[in-house]
Amino acid sequence: MNEQELNGRRAIVTGGASGIGKAAATRLAEQGADVVVTDIDDANGEAVAADIGARYIHLDVTSSDEWDAVVTKHGPFDIAFLNAGISTGEEREPDELPIVNLTDAAYRQIMGINVDGVVFGARAVLPAMIERGSGDIIATASMAGLVPLGTDPIYTLTKHAVVGFVRALAAASEQHAADICFSAMCPGFVDTNIIDAEFKEQMIELQLSMLDPLVVGDTVLRSLSERRNGAQWVMWHGLETSVYEWNPPIDFTTVVPPGVSVV
Repeated sequence: MNEQELNGRRAIVTGGASGIGKAAATRLAEQGADVVVTDIDDANGEAVAADIGARYIHLDVTSSDEWDAVVTKHGPFDIAFLNAGISTGEEREPDELPIVNLTDAAYRQIMGINVDGVVFGARAVLPAMIERGSGDIIATASMAGLVPLGTDPIYTLTKHAVVGFVRALAAASEQHAADICFSAMCPGFVDTNIIDAEFKEQMIELQLSMLDPLVVGDTVLRSLSERRNGAQWVMWHGLETSVYEWNPPIDFTTVVPPGVSVV
């Protein structure tokens, strides 16, 4: 992808103050996109925006009202990278099963950011994309959206939800006149703030490496270039980035008759 391909295209990036969001915002700006960086970390978000020649907007992705306000004032957007996310950060003894000590507040927080943030974001940017006839919506999922992560079942739940949401929207868009592409980033472990120091030490002890966030940023650009609707872009350290596309044997856009189970 060259700079001319993104010139004039407006992109919004959530969770853009650090990590994957910062990397993607940087790559988009380098390619000529008009980037709006959003986060709740105002100091770092403003710094990122200043560094790459973008605008920074405070956005709590769990608030549909804030989403509507940002899109009304700063949209329409041609590209939405719905990236903001957290882990549960649940602490437990080695012999304890996950979620036993999970609080309601921690559960609601991760569901709000990881799931609501993607749904509310897509809902907010889609009308203008439909009106304009095109757009790209990319959500950050994870390898945990494709395989179970036993250390954090709730994080796994949210990322499976993101992958399913993207797949379903892609299937729906095939029946729609607007050229809107939906895809998901599914990286393995990325060196971001979501991974705490203790886990990073464990990775080092196991001689496992983490991805540089810029690998995901580069893959976002590739997804915009190839526009493979419904794809999950899989990134793992030491392996070439690949695309996983799920093609169901049944047309889920049709009505399933009563008494028929769909597997």
